[in-house]
Amino acid sequence: MIDNKNNVRFIEKPVGKFIDKKLSNNNSDSIDVLMLTLDAELSIEKSLFSIYKEIPVNRLIVCDGGSKDNTIQILKKMPRSEIYVKPEIRTTGKALEFLFSKIETDWFVLIDADIDLEEGWYEKMLRHSDSYDIIENGKRISAYHFYREQKSKAQENERALDLCHLIKKQSIKNYHCDDDYMWRYTDIFLRQIVEKEGFRYGKANDTFHVHNEIERAPYTSDPDKNFQEIKFREPEFIIHDQKKMEQAMIKHAKAVVKYLDPDYPMVKNNRNYETIIQLLDREWVLKNGSNWLKRYDASKSMKSFAKKVLSNLKDSNR
Repeated sequence: MIDNKNNVRFIEKPVGKFIDKKLSNNNSDSIDVLMLTLDAELSIEKSLFSIYKEIPVNRLIVCDGGSKDNTIQILKKMPRSEIYVKPEIRTTGKALEFLFSKIETDWFVLIDADIDLEEGWYEKMLRHSDSYDIIENGKRISAYHFYREQKSKAQENERALDLCHLIKKQSIKNYHCDDDYMWRYTDIFLRQIVEKEGFRYGKANDTFHVHNEIERAPYTSDPDKNFQEIKFREPEFIIHDQKKMEQAMIKHAKAVVKYLDPDYPMVKNNRNYETIIQLLDREWVLKNGSNWLKRYDASKSMKSFAKKVLSNLKDSNR
């Protein structure tokens, strides 16, 4: 751990020696690995050790949002890494489109920068490649310096929450996202696109990954995203900038209306969207996602509730 302006931060360091599976197992076809990063130094080195040990990495292709910590320096140490620093790309959805343009292998792994993989993860994921074109690792263990399985994630129509997927390149050939609002719902948007194209999406629950959470203020290099920090109590998100948080919530609502299909099963059966879209004006919904109007109009009573949620967040963090 280190002291940074009197704040103690834990850095997750790798244990043991670095193993490069591509070099140690010549029988495995190598595969591209895609990753998005922004201020990930606290856990990324540990994650990268896990990734190279479990996956025969052809190239590690990274789109970084402009990290000002040691993320880039750590990535540069990794073999066969291609690092693109793209602070001009503002959203996760658009950054994924950029990464997808760089793929060379028929299959690739899409993974977050704070994930550790179970031993044998890649072989277990491959077992499902005859059944699906995009395979989400459904079993996620959240590590807050203690471990807790998020069992709901493993269910068929629950969202992925993070990026830990084995994907056939062909299935994302028509992926497109404007660089405007899509940040928090990329997992649903990605699945929605591939399934509407007729490709098969499935969950592999016979292996798992560990999603590392560390006490931190995430995304400090991006002034639009640094409105909260994570503290380990039970655990709790603390809002530092209410105005930025409200602006982010409105962007999330716009992402929902513009990109998500209200009749798509994962969206249709989740009534939480009624609350968030009420943060928008009806005219904006009409212009940018008229297929949401029916749900928007049917949930007018949720508008005051949405504002109340924001107000309660503000009051609780005074």
